[in-house]
Amino acid sequence: MKKKILIRWLMISLVVGMTSVGTFAFFSDAERSTGTFTAGTLDLKIKDQDEHFYGDGVTATWTLSNMKPGDSVSGWVRLRNDGSIEPHYLDIDVSNTVIDPPGPESDAKEGTDDLDEHVFITHLNYTYYTGTVKADLNDLSDIDGDGNISLDEFESQGLHNLPAPPDKNKFYTLYMTLQFDPSAGNDYQGDMLNVTMTFTLH
Repeated sequence: MKKKILIRWLMISLVVGMTSVGTFAFFSDAERSTGTFTAGTLDLKIKDQDEHFYGDGVTATWTLSNMKPGDSVSGWVRLRNDGSIEPHYLDIDVSNTVIDPPGPESDAKEGTDDLDEHVFITHLNYTYYTGTVKADLNDLSDIDGDGNISLDEFESQGLHNLPAPPDKNKFYTLYMTLQFDPSAGNDYQGDMLNVTMTFTLH
């Protein structure tokens, strides 16, 4: 009799224990949400007066061959953004390389490397497509105090934090006129100056 009671008690305890375990079990159903992140693009395109179409670079925008003191040249570069996002600003930087080859020219001083100090910027405008001027020659400093802004001074300063073309329909244009120093002497006969202008969207 006691044995039967003990077995029944164990069975009841087991049922109660199983029931207790069951109270902590839940149904579940999991779903997922996915996303895709694609970086936008900045894609600066430029052209000058010799180009019909925008591209990734232009050459010979400002060129003077056989120049003599006082000669000048004008040119422009137009910029637009073909990318998918609007840039914050634009930088313009200049790099000058002077070449003074040895030779028979009447060069009073071989190895001169300052021709870029004698090519002056006489006109500069950075203009929005509406005609609004956003930067001009006054944004560059006359570092040596000679009353002129040279390509050497442009190289040392650059033009930074300029408004940038927001899209392909709203362009900016850099207009510039350069003049070979009217008082340049024989030191510069036969010398060459290569100028690289870099436009960078940020």
